[in-house]
Amino acid sequence: MKPGTALEKDVQRVYSHLLNMRDEGVVVANRVFMTGKSGVQHEIDVYYEFMKAGIRHRVAIECKDWATPVSKSQIQEFESKLRDIGNITGVMVSRNGYQSGAEAFARHWDILPLLVRDLPAFNILLAERIKTVALPDETYVGEPFWIIMELRDGSITGTHWGQKDPITGKGIIPLTFSRAHAERLFNEAGLDPTEWAIRGLPRYAFRAFLIHLEFYEKMMNAEAVILFLPPGAPPDAQFVAIKASRADLIRDYYGEKIPSINDASQ
Repeated sequence: MKPGTALEKDVQRVYSHLLNMRDEGVVVANRVFMTGKSGVQHEIDVYYEFMKAGIRHRVAIECKDWATPVSKSQIQEFESKLRDIGNITGVMVSRNGYQSGAEAFARHWDILPLLVRDLPAFNILLAERIKTVALPDETYVGEPFWIIMELRDGSITGTHWGQKDPITGKGIIPLTFSRAHAERLFNEAGLDPTEWAIRGLPRYAFRAFLIHLEFYEKMMNAEAVILFLPPGAPPDAQFVAIKASRADLIRDYYGEKIPSINDASQ
């Protein structure tokens, strides 16, 4: 087996699980050869692409399963490959880290430097690399939930607004069944509309949230809570808070199996 092949297949498997979030196929392939503008053929360890609004988005992932940290010159070589291919985003995955200056150099050229241990930390992938697929805009209607999300420079970042339970200290991420209830929550919390926005979760975005929720539950001691008001409730009625685990939300509101981060990293 070619050195590094096992790592490449692991990366392919992780991305296959985490990027297929809109109930439509995201292409994830191992060892793809692409011809650059120079006419030179380049090998890509792991490649994925998806279509959004008629635009093809492409990502090349370089896997370094080496005993030594990745050097700045190796980042430079990868950047040169990406530039020759053109219109493609770069991600590097290293088994043993990066030499001094290499990581900063990668980020300067918009290459995302990851470690193997970062792979399950899909919040990085969600927030930085697949915003155009996973995040709803203001036109989407909840199916059935609405949620509050962070804004930065007018765009959704992928972070969900939440509060701490004053009794348990656990983080809670509220979901509502209507935009009106989400607006009431937004106003009662005194949120800044330049920093936060209400978004409906269509089915594909709800699926993305459920994938993200596993990270919240396991790594951030947080959980989802459905805030409910019955029809005709008076304006001063208090929300009924119903805890909703990821497993319960999948079973009762999504209805299909969703891959776990544990599945992706095995």
